[in-house]
Amino acid sequence: MYEYKSIEGELKDLDLKKRVVTGYLSAFDNKDFTGDIIVKGAFNKSIKERKDQIFFLNQHNWDQPHGKFNTLQEDAKGLYFESTPLVDTSYSSDLLKLYDAGIINEHSIGYTTVQDEIKTDHRLLKELKL
Repeated sequence: MYEYKSIEGELKDLDLKKRVVTGYLSAFDNKDFTGDIIVKGAFNKSIKERKDQIFFLNQHNWDQPHGKFNTLQEDAKGLYFESTPLVDTSYSSDLLKLYDAGIINEHSIGYTTVQDEIKTDHRLLKELKL
């Protein structure tokens, strides 16, 4: 089953001239509104095996790719990304304008759960395929 997770306020930097966005697609060790906690290491295998197949999409829409990630890695906080310069399409230009105006301030991931552990009050997501 394909699932989605959103994280608010994780735009780190925006370079309008170069059309580059950096930030976090996901954060570790926080219980989200569905009771899930993503643990550090959950993305490592997927990134290692599929990095060239993971795209920066407009609202998870494969018909509107913004581009690929030139950096996609886990750090202590979560899943950090730097986009390649966004393709000069109308929807990518609109995205940059919305970032700049502070209207869009979150990112999300699409994934399938490979390994999880059900606890009494939450689910630990141990391995996710992006």
